[in-house]
Amino acid sequence: MMQDSLARALGGLKGTRMDDVAADHVRRRLELGWVERAARRRPRFAVPGFARAFAAASLVVLVAMTTMHAAADNPLYGARVVVEDSLVAFQSDPVGYLSQLYAERLEEAARFEATGNVLAASRARSAQSEALRLLNQISPPEPEQSPEPSASTSITLPAPTASPETTAVATGSPTPEPTATPRPPVRTATPTVKPATPKPTATPTPTPTPRPTTTTPTPTPMDVHAYGYVLYADGSAVDGACVSTSLDGTCVAGSIQGRVDLRFSAKKGQSITLYFRNYDASRGGTLHGKVTVTVGGPEVALGTITLR
Repeated sequence: MMQDSLARALGGLKGTRMDDVAADHVRRRLELGWVERAARRRPRFAVPGFARAFAAASLVVLVAMTTMHAAADNPLYGARVVVEDSLVAFQSDPVGYLSQLYAERLEEAARFEATGNVLAASRARSAQSEALRLLNQISPPEPEQSPEPSASTSITLPAPTASPETTAVATGSPTPEPTATPRPPVRTATPTVKPATPKPTATPTPTPTPRPTTTTPTPTPMDVHAYGYVLYADGSAVDGACVSTSLDGTCVAGSIQGRVDLRFSAKKGQSITLYFRNYDASRGGTLHGKVTVTVGGPEVALGTITLR
C-alpha cells in the first residue's frame, strides 16, 4: 500500500514545476556548498610569495656564477663567452679588458691542447679569435703593422757575453844620441890659419807616436719588433700557433691567419731562437717548428716557418 502511494506521489512530481524563487534559493545553497568544500580541501601549508621570489633569485645567481666559471669543456662555456663579450661596453678600459680576455683564452687553449682535449681547445681558440676581433674594432692596428694586430708581449732574453777588449801597447821612445861638438881650430906658427872643417851633427831618431787605444762599445738593449709567417706543409696559414722561447714552453704570442708579430728587448748582434707549435687532429696531432735569427736592428724578419 505504501509502495503504491509513493509511486503515485513520485509520478505526480513529474509534472510539477518548481517556481523561480525556490530554484534560485537552491542554486545559491549548492554554490555555497561547493565553495565550502573547496576551502576544506585546500592544503594546510602554503609557501609565502617572498620565499618563492627569494628561491628564484638564488637560482638565477647560482646559474650566473656557474656560467661565468665554466671552462671550455663545459656546455655553458658558449654562454660565458657571450656574457664576457657583452660586458665590453660597460668597461672603463675596454682595451685592457679585451687584452686580458685574449691572454686568458690563449692560455686556456694551450692548456687543453696539452691535455689532448681537442673539442675544448677548439672552443677556446674560437673565443680567442672573437676577443681579438673586438680588440681590432676598438683599437685599430698601426699603419706599419699587419691589418690584424696580435697581442704584443715583452719577453726578456739572455744577454750575450761581451767580447774581451783589445788594448794597444804603446812602444817606448828611444833615447836620442848626443850631438857631436866641433873641435876649435888649432893655431900654428904660420901666420895663415887654416880653419878646421867641423864634423857633421848627428841627426836624432824621431820618436814614434803611440797609436790610440780602441775600445769596443758594449751594445745596449733595445726594443725589437719581430714578424713572420707560420704555414703548414701544404702552404696554408696557421691560425693560433703558440710562440715560445723554449721547446714546449709558455706561449708568449700567437699567430693570426699565419701572421706573427711580437715585441721583446734584445741587444744588437744577439742570437734568438723561437719555437712554434699548434695542435691539429686532422694533421696528426701537435706540429712543431722553430727559427733562429740574429738581431741587427729594431726590425727583425723571421721569414716563413713551416710546422711539421
